[in-house]
Amino acid sequence: MSSSAGILSQTLQSITNTKISELRKQRETFAALKSKLLASVDATTDQKARVRILLAEVGGCTPESGRKLEELQDHDIAGSTGNLSLKNIRRFLEQSQYDPSVPGPLLKEWEHELRLLLDQRTRKLDYADLYARLLTEWLADTSAATTPPPHASTDENAEPSGEPFELVAQTKLQQLREMFESYVFTPLETDTTAISSHLNGLFQGEDAAKALRALRDEVRNIGNEFTASSRPFDHDLLELCIKGLLKNDLLTENKKTLLTDFLQNKVVLTEIADVLNMRFASLDTWGWGDTGISVEPRKQLNGKYRVMMDEDILQAIFLHYIGLWWSVNMKEALRRIVQNNKVWKKLEPAMTRDEKYRREYFLGKSLADSTQSLAWKKQSDYETDYFLAQLPDHVQAGARGGYDDEEERGTQTKLKTPLQIREKLLLQIASELLIHRAQHGTVAVVQSDIQWFYTSLSHSTIFTVLRYFGMPETWIAFFKKYLETPLKMVYEAEESEVRLRKRGVPIAHTISNFMAEVVLFVLDLAVNQEAQGALLYRLTDDLWIWGSPETANDAWKAIQHSVDLLGLTINKRKSGSVHPGKDICPDLPSGDVKWGFLKLDSGTGRWLIDQSDVDRHSQQLKRQLNASKSVFSFIQIWNSCVGRFFKRAFGQPANCFGRDHVNMILDTHKRVQEQLFGEDCSAGKSVTDHLRNIIAERFDVHDIPDAFLYLPEELGGLALCNPFVPFLVVRDQLIKSSVEPMEHFFEVEKEQYKNAQESFYANGGYVVNSQGNLVRTTERHSSFTGGGDDEFMSMAEYTRHRTTTSTDLKFTYVRLCRTPRNDEIKVSADVSAAMSRAANLKWHDLNSDQKWLLQLCSSQLLRDFGGVNIVDKGLLPLGVMTMLRSKKVTWQEVL
Repeated sequence: MSSSAGILSQTLQSITNTKISELRKQRETFAALKSKLLASVDATTDQKARVRILLAEVGGCTPESGRKLEELQDHDIAGSTGNLSLKNIRRFLEQSQYDPSVPGPLLKEWEHELRLLLDQRTRKLDYADLYARLLTEWLADTSAATTPPPHASTDENAEPSGEPFELVAQTKLQQLREMFESYVFTPLETDTTAISSHLNGLFQGEDAAKALRALRDEVRNIGNEFTASSRPFDHDLLELCIKGLLKNDLLTENKKTLLTDFLQNKVVLTEIADVLNMRFASLDTWGWGDTGISVEPRKQLNGKYRVMMDEDILQAIFLHYIGLWWSVNMKEALRRIVQNNKVWKKLEPAMTRDEKYRREYFLGKSLADSTQSLAWKKQSDYETDYFLAQLPDHVQAGARGGYDDEEERGTQTKLKTPLQIREKLLLQIASELLIHRAQHGTVAVVQSDIQWFYTSLSHSTIFTVLRYFGMPETWIAFFKKYLETPLKMVYEAEESEVRLRKRGVPIAHTISNFMAEVVLFVLDLAVNQEAQGALLYRLTDDLWIWGSPETANDAWKAIQHSVDLLGLTINKRKSGSVHPGKDICPDLPSGDVKWGFLKLDSGTGRWLIDQSDVDRHSQQLKRQLNASKSVFSFIQIWNSCVGRFFKRAFGQPANCFGRDHVNMILDTHKRVQEQLFGEDCSAGKSVTDHLRNIIAERFDVHDIPDAFLYLPEELGGLALCNPFVPFLVVRDQLIKSSVEPMEHFFEVEKEQYKNAQESFYANGGYVVNSQGNLVRTTERHSSFTGGGDDEFMSMAEYTRHRTTTSTDLKFTYVRLCRTPRNDEIKVSADVSAAMSRAANLKWHDLNSDQKWLLQLCSSQLLRDFGGVNIVDKGLLPLGVMTMLRSKKVTWQEVL
């Protein structure tokens, strides 16, 4: 930790201790005052006097707002029967001195309300004290962030071992080091002539050759322009690069903390810019240095280990910008190939001239390649979201994030995060499979992955592809020095001798991402050219193809051939397919098609939850929860694993999955809780019962309300995630069956065909007049050119080019991909009134899950605490809470 971060941590710790000390003083003072007051009341038999004593003393009590109760407005205090007005009680009590009609039961009710106010205040201070003790326990527990993993793995498909955890961890890490060294220090010389010949075959024809020449000219110009740049580094660019580095996994947490400090210091940024500009001016002499760069396995959030370099911060900034520049410009250059209709093939066969004329004659329109067609929508989405997805579209975008980036939604930029792109791809796959199966009866889908991709990339392959696309030799020389990094393997604090990398690229570098995407563009192009215009949906080295069995077969053959030429290897353990049968698709991989916890069922075509996979992760989660040493660390692990990881692994609810998908998720979550907590009958079968039991055992506090566990910190809760609510708020917005949209489409299509046919027989067809406009045959004149037909087009002809002519098919696809909006819970009048009294949080500040849970727990919350605040925000050390919650939870094992 940097010195500034350490000072900040110590300051927050001091503030926390001060708040806890003041809280305990308040609690003790109020308890003594309340005890004395109630003793005085109980000693009095006159009902009016009892109310008068309570009213006089209660009015002087100081609630969480810091103002005396007698100073509060009527709407600031809630009693069991609604808003409680101390002023009204005082005035009514004065009335009772003279007016005998004031009933005695009303006096007893006032006493009850005043006692309730004291009890609510006591309960708030009690829970503030409990909160403080829970936080103290958490501060003493660093296990959530620093406990060594009991099981390390290099492969997310690795099976759990029955060996002792520490032995397994050491063995796996040693295997990782050995595998890494066997790759990176041994060069793989690929057949560069064969690669060039393969690329020549993909650019056949005059139009393709012209496009290739233009691409090479553009790449050369990009390189020369970049080399000629004068002093590219300034404050704005440095901030951009630093923010990009903070998003990925390249640097250690300590170095990221230092980078964050740099952002706040303009003097430091100026000095860094000067140094990096001098370095850029002598680019031809740049190097890593002779001392070597330390490399060691570093654990990622998903539990996997990757061998990462621990490089100098200035070097990282310098290389990040170079990679960013090349990523943006090369992506734009290659995009022109994809957008060139004379080079990039279309999967859907184009209309012949006769087909187009016949559609115009019978229907008055052809809609070929319309922007309202499904074909156009798919191509547009491919170019926008999936084409070279690891590379940003412009320098200001920074970078897409880390290799396994799990960035949340809701960022300020319109640029989709890697997580959002992956989620969108799943919805697209599911939707297109439904559409294709409904139209053609069969469909094939293939999933694959390249084994040890970044580590196994051949340098000769990289340079061959870069040269083929026109990379200047000056930049080839620079990239050669970048790739041949002098490395020192670190093992148990000891460093090996310095050796040059001869294979693979450094993980998490923008230059590496640029090289990887350019090499794998060869796969994209090969699939398109050799599989009748198919699109390879690729997120780095995760590969997806789907469509007709013939298309899937051809695409898979193209992938295998290109991968072999490039010196790469298909990961058979992560490859699978679903198709009509081996007699039709003999060469497709035999494994399952999976996405997170979802598995595509080959029989029904539905995405089902793989319960055995869920069970393995549940058992791992149980070990991590049992290893937690504090309630807050338990909740942090639960929220991260169940609230985020499980939620993503189940797939985003959408119409393409239907309502049954959400029901499966809810049933699975119920079963997970029974597995986690059902063995201990005393703890109940839910996470809330389990936490109540833990708190009772450790802190002797019983009958903890759900509100204390679920509500956000701003209201004094522990912010425990309820895994059911996020799916309940959307379930009713989903269609019941995922096949319904296509059934509806076919009905509409038949009706449209019938209407067009009737219109034709009633009014005649459409023809082109002398002005080039389509008109009814009854309006044509002597200048008409083109023949007619007395028999209306068949249904088969009408539907032959659906993907390029039907707007309804596109809208059906969009409907299938649609994710449901949240169906907000209706707020009751008493909760609305209570939220209006809350000073630090309003109803509109809550998300849908929080609104649901607040309304669910409202009756007990209002009765026991007199409002929605369990603990006053001013008594909560939210600063240290924020700092501790920022430490992300890591999976201990990889399954």
